Amino acid sequence: MAHETMAGLNFVHSVAQAWESGKLFHIDLNDQMPGRYDQDLRFGSANPKTAFWLVKFLEDVGYDGPRHFDAHAYRTEDCAGVKDFASGCMRTYLILKEKACRWNADREIQAILKEISGCKNGTPDASKFSKKGATASLAHDFDKDAIQRKRLPYERLDQLTIDLLLGIR
Repeated sequence: MAHETMAGLNFVHSVAQAWESGKLFHIDLNDQMPGRYDQDLRFGSANPKTAFWLVKFLEDVGYDGPRHFDAHAYRTEDCAGVKDFASGCMRTYLILKEKACRWNADREIQAILKEISGCKNGTPDASKFSKKGATASLAHDFDKDAIQRKRLPYERLDQLTIDLLLGIR
């Protein structure tokens, strides 16, 4: 997670691409402040929202491979602090896993996703990514004016996500 963040990339997108290619065999979970050296911070400590989207993705697709916390406790920690650090990484993952279940079950969130994409959980039918689907998309006549008029309530969706993560929802 840290290396993608240091490079200004989106780790969740990279993981999704590896998953879609059938090449996600292992994952290193940690956290990182953008533009900094390789910090290997406790998972979810710097950017809990990104950690949430990552956990949600892994759980939604049914990833059952190893989850490795490639991170380090602060150098000032003693043995008890290192144990706190390790259990904190695992606790954060499990908390975010539970939040992802709530997010998926939230009626208002699901209604917004359906409004935006017309798909359950915002996930399109995989057949749309076939050669037949690509041909149909290329042949489709898109109504640009209708597309521009369509409401895309991403701000509301983002606020509901924050409310859920902060325990308000």
